[in-house]
Amino acid sequence: MALENTPGQQILLNLLDAFNKDTQTVLSLFDPTATVEYPYAKSIGSAYRLTMDDYRRHLDNILPDMPDIIFSELNVYPLAEQDSYWAEFHGETKVPATGDLYQQDYVVHFRLESGKFIYYKEYWNVLPVLKTLMGKDKAQQIIDNHLS
Repeated sequence: MALENTPGQQILLNLLDAFNKDTQTVLSLFDPTATVEYPYAKSIGSAYRLTMDDYRRHLDNILPDMPDIIFSELNVYPLAEQDSYWAEFHGETKVPATGDLYQQDYVVHFRLESGKFIYYKEYWNVLPVLKTLMGKDKAQQIIDNHLS
């Protein structure tokens, strides 16, 4: 990944690296008053607007299911508003509980304040989450329930 070294690119690289470490390393990149949003999580009944306490609990639950996640295809786009960015990247890992390959493409909007995330909004496809992390049978049941 050959990138210009802007604050947005560097902190996002730090975040992606931190996901392979631990919850505290991830949280150290965020301002204590920051918010994290997952707009599509609402469609599967999950929390979608998180405080840092909520985010800590979320990370404690999800990071063990994403060991050694590999991120690629990173692009970061600075916006006119200072310290505000759009980014996109791909992630994949093998889920320990099932052995299935989890693959996801992400689009994120984030803002920095004093070199830390103050706002982080991540868009992702719910289908890989349902199929891989929840199990294919349970995912199909959820999809069927939403269609009926």
